Amino acid sequence: MDHAPLITRILEGDSRAYGELVRQYQHMVYTVCQRVLRNTEDAEEATQDSFVKAYQHLRGFSGSSKFSTWLFSIAYRTAISHSRRRRSDGGSVDELLHHPVADTEDSSGRGDMRRTLDQALEQLPNDDASILSFFYLEELSVEEIVTVTGLGASNVKVKLHRARKKLSDILERQLGPEARALLLNDA
Repeated sequence: MDHAPLITRILEGDSRAYGELVRQYQHMVYTVCQRVLRNTEDAEEATQDSFVKAYQHLRGFSGSSKFSTWLFSIAYRTAISHSRRRRSDGGSVDELLHHPVADTEDSSGRGDMRRTLDQALEQLPNDDASILSFFYLEELSVEEIVTVTGLGASNVKVKLHRARKKLSDILERQLGPEARALLLNDA
């Protein structure tokens, strides 16, 4: 999607245009922040901070990558920064509680599958969950994940491989041997 006309309107002071951009990406940015922070309030705060930073640095968006990749990079780094700040503050009580991401049910049972996947992702280290989410849920390429995370391509590939294995092991423990079949059929 070409965001150049929308970005031009924003840079000319059209606040409605920025609101339109926020609406388009709000859920995706929140998901990135939630995967890193695993806390609703912190993820909401990081999401807001991400959009503020994006607005402040919009003139610096060169268009050499997709706008969504540029925005994910800001969101990911903002969430990491929030995570470091939270750790240095001693963490929060909410951090100790497990809050699986809710999903709406549909007739195919995909809500149950999504809930199971979200719960499994919650058990992974933050970077593993983020990289898997970027690759499978946000459908970013390895090159785009490199841009978002600042990691090297080979490092992303290795982390992706190891995270898949960890996720597969978690799902197999939760669902039994049929987990592999579900993963293979759903992929």
